[in-house]
Amino acid sequence: MGTSIVVTVKTPYQITLAGALLLLPTVASAQAPRAAGDERPAAAPRGGMTAQEFIARRERRMLAADTDGDGRVSKTEFLAAAAQGKGRGDPARRFAKLDRNGDGMIDRLEIAAMLAHRFARLDTDGDGSLSAAERSAARMAAKRAAPEA
Repeated sequence: MGTSIVVTVKTPYQITLAGALLLLPTVASAQAPRAAGDERPAAAPRGGMTAQEFIARRERRMLAADTDGDGRVSKTEFLAAAAQGKGRGDPARRFAKLDRNGDGMIDRLEIAAMLAHRFARLDTDGDGSLSAAERSAARMAAKRAAPEA
Protein backbone atom coordinates (compact mmCIF):
# COMPACT_ATOMS: atom_id res chain seq x y z
CA MET A 1 0.00 0.00 0.00
CA GLY A 2 2.47 2.64 1.18
CA THR A 3 5.79 3.47 -0.32
CA SER A 4 8.92 3.48 1.79
CA ILE A 5 11.57 6.09 1.17
CA VAL A 6 15.05 5.91 2.61
CA VAL A 7 16.79 9.27 2.89
CA THR A 8 20.36 9.74 4.01
CA VAL A 9 21.05 13.27 5.20
CA LYS A 10 24.39 14.81 6.02
CA THR A 11 23.91 18.57 6.25
CA PRO A 12 21.27 20.86 7.76
CA TYR A 13 20.31 21.87 4.19
CA GLN A 14 19.72 18.23 3.25
CA ILE A 15 17.66 17.71 6.42
CA THR A 16 15.48 20.74 5.63
CA LEU A 17 15.13 19.71 1.98
CA ALA A 18 14.26 16.12 2.91
CA GLY A 19 11.64 17.40 5.35
CA ALA A 20 10.14 19.69 2.71
CA LEU A 21 9.98 16.92 0.14
CA LEU A 22 8.49 14.44 2.59
CA LEU A 23 5.95 16.98 3.89
CA LEU A 24 4.37 17.84 0.55
CA PRO A 25 2.95 14.41 -0.43
CA THR A 26 1.60 13.92 3.10
CA VAL A 27 -0.21 17.25 3.01
CA ALA A 28 -1.46 16.62 -0.52
CA SER A 29 -2.88 13.20 0.37
CA ALA A 30 -4.95 14.73 3.17
CA GLN A 31 -6.73 17.07 0.78
CA ALA A 32 -10.24 16.59 -0.56
CA PRO A 33 -10.59 15.29 -4.15
CA ARG A 34 -10.38 18.02 -6.81
CA ALA A 35 -12.10 18.43 -10.13
CA ALA A 36 -10.07 17.49 -13.21
CA GLY A 37 -7.95 20.40 -14.38
CA ASP A 38 -8.27 22.28 -11.06
CA GLU A 39 -4.67 23.03 -10.14
CA ARG A 40 -5.36 25.43 -7.26
CA PRO A 41 -4.18 24.24 -3.86
CA ALA A 42 -6.97 22.78 -1.75
CA ALA A 43 -8.40 24.79 1.13
CA ALA A 44 -6.98 24.01 4.54
CA PRO A 45 -9.01 22.47 7.32
CA ARG A 46 -10.83 24.90 9.61
CA GLY A 47 -10.22 27.81 7.25
CA GLY A 48 -6.43 27.76 7.66
CA MET A 49 -3.76 27.60 4.98
CA THR A 50 -2.06 24.26 4.33
CA ALA A 51 1.68 23.88 3.78
CA GLN A 52 0.95 22.97 0.17
CA GLU A 53 -1.00 26.19 -0.40
CA PHE A 54 1.54 28.30 1.53
CA ILE A 55 4.44 26.93 -0.52
CA ALA A 56 2.60 27.15 -3.87
CA ARG A 57 1.57 30.78 -3.36
CA ARG A 58 4.94 31.99 -2.21
CA GLU A 59 6.83 29.93 -4.80
CA ARG A 60 4.83 31.65 -7.55
CA ARG A 61 5.74 35.04 -6.06
CA MET A 62 9.43 34.19 -5.85
CA LEU A 63 9.53 32.72 -9.35
CA ALA A 64 7.93 35.91 -10.72
CA ALA A 65 11.50 37.29 -10.61
CA ASP A 66 12.54 34.62 -13.16
CA THR A 67 12.55 36.91 -16.19
CA ASP A 68 14.33 34.49 -18.53
CA GLY A 69 11.82 31.69 -17.84
CA ASP A 70 14.35 28.98 -16.96
CA GLY A 71 12.54 28.05 -13.73
CA ARG A 72 15.33 29.42 -11.54
CA VAL A 73 16.08 32.88 -10.17
CA SER A 74 19.59 34.17 -10.80
CA LYS A 75 21.25 36.68 -8.51
CA THR A 76 20.77 39.36 -11.20
CA GLU A 77 17.04 38.58 -11.44
CA PHE A 78 16.72 38.51 -7.65
CA LEU A 79 18.48 41.86 -7.22
CA ALA A 80 16.37 43.43 -9.99
CA ALA A 81 13.17 42.30 -8.25
CA ALA A 82 14.51 43.59 -4.92
CA ALA A 83 15.21 46.97 -6.54
CA GLN A 84 11.46 47.17 -7.27
CA GLY A 85 10.80 47.08 -3.53
CA LYS A 86 10.16 43.34 -3.11
CA GLY A 87 11.51 41.93 0.14
CA ARG A 88 13.22 43.30 3.24
CA GLY A 89 16.83 43.71 4.26
CA ASP A 90 19.99 43.39 2.18
CA PRO A 91 19.00 41.61 -1.08
CA ALA A 92 22.51 40.21 -1.72
CA ARG A 93 22.57 38.71 1.77
CA ARG A 94 19.06 37.25 1.33
CA PHE A 95 20.08 35.74 -2.01
CA ALA A 96 23.19 34.14 -0.50
CA LYS A 97 21.09 32.63 2.30
CA LEU A 98 18.52 31.23 -0.16
CA ASP A 99 21.14 29.85 -2.58
CA ARG A 100 21.93 26.91 -0.30
CA ASN A 101 23.99 24.97 -2.85
CA GLY A 102 25.99 28.03 -3.92
CA ASP A 103 25.38 27.64 -7.66
CA GLY A 104 24.34 31.27 -8.15
CA MET A 105 20.69 30.32 -8.74
CA ILE A 106 17.67 29.80 -6.54
CA ASP A 107 15.73 26.77 -7.77
CA ARG A 108 12.39 25.24 -6.81
CA LEU A 109 13.94 22.81 -4.32
CA GLU A 110 15.72 25.62 -2.48
CA ILE A 111 12.52 27.67 -2.47
CA ALA A 112 10.43 24.71 -1.23
CA ALA A 113 12.92 23.91 1.53
CA MET A 114 12.98 27.51 2.75
CA LEU A 115 9.19 27.81 2.61
CA ALA A 116 8.62 24.47 4.39
CA HIS A 117 10.93 25.69 7.17
CA ARG A 118 9.10 29.02 7.33
CA PHE A 119 5.69 27.27 7.40
CA ALA A 120 6.80 25.05 10.29
CA ARG A 121 8.01 28.12 12.22
CA LEU A 122 4.74 30.01 11.61
CA ASP A 123 2.51 27.02 12.47
CA THR A 124 2.84 27.68 16.18
CA ASP A 125 0.21 25.15 17.26
CA GLY A 126 1.65 22.44 14.98
CA ASP A 127 -1.69 21.45 13.45
CA GLY A 128 -0.45 21.55 9.84
CA SER A 129 -2.39 24.66 8.95
CA LEU A 130 -1.86 28.38 9.37
CA SER A 131 -4.89 29.95 11.02
CA ALA A 132 -5.85 33.58 10.56
CA ALA A 133 -4.46 34.25 14.04
CA GLU A 134 -1.10 32.66 13.18
CA ARG A 135 -0.87 34.64 9.93
CA SER A 136 -1.80 37.85 11.76
CA ALA A 137 0.82 37.20 14.45
CA ALA A 138 3.45 36.64 11.73
CA ARG A 139 2.53 39.93 10.02
CA MET A 140 2.75 41.79 13.32
CA ALA A 141 6.16 40.24 14.10
CA ALA A 142 7.40 41.23 10.63
CA LYS A 143 6.23 44.81 11.18
CA ARG A 144 8.01 44.97 14.54
CA ALA A 145 11.21 43.59 12.99
CA ALA A 146 11.14 45.91 9.93
CA PRO A 147 13.13 49.12 10.26
CA GLU A 148 10.97 52.21 10.10
CA ALA A 149 11.29 54.19 6.87
